[in-house]
Amino acid sequence: MTDAPELETDRELVGIVAVADNGVIGRDGEMPWHLPEDLRHFKETTMDHPVIMGRVTHEGILEALGEPLPGRTTVVLTSRDLETPGNAVVARDLEGALEAAERAADERHGGTNRLFVAGGATVYEGFLSSLDRLIVTEIDDDPAGDATFPERDPETWREVERDDRDGFSFVEYVRKE
Repeated sequence: MTDAPELETDRELVGIVAVADNGVIGRDGEMPWHLPEDLRHFKETTMDHPVIMGRVTHEGILEALGEPLPGRTTVVLTSRDLETPGNAVVARDLEGALEAAERAADERHGGTNRLFVAGGATVYEGFLSSLDRLIVTEIDDDPAGDATFPERDPETWREVERDDRDGFSFVEYVRKE
């Protein structure tokens, strides 16, 4: 997905990710850390919004929670046929995922202006050039992993908010105009 098309939406497209100092975001389909504050932050930030994610990320959430993310519409980007409950839908490509998220925003989330992209690595890579904002939990660690966040040009992003904690920071970036 390195030559991803520029995706168009009138809504704010926001990537939300926890990433270690070495770029790692996952290992064997899971996060290589357990950080309850980050999980709460993710929940509070994405609640009542559509959230686009890949199949592996979706399956990891199903395994952990026994259901898709409550209070949100999960748009699962996959080429496989999946059975999904009412608050999850399947999309076959980036454009289809964006359209499904926009539809969910209108029909299920009161016309919210924000759509979230929540991984994994290939999904982030596909949407990175179209994101308006990044909400990043920067983890002060270098764990082993098999999934990394794509390289991003620091000249493209401006930090607008930082909340430093013990061992991690919540950081928000906006795309420079």
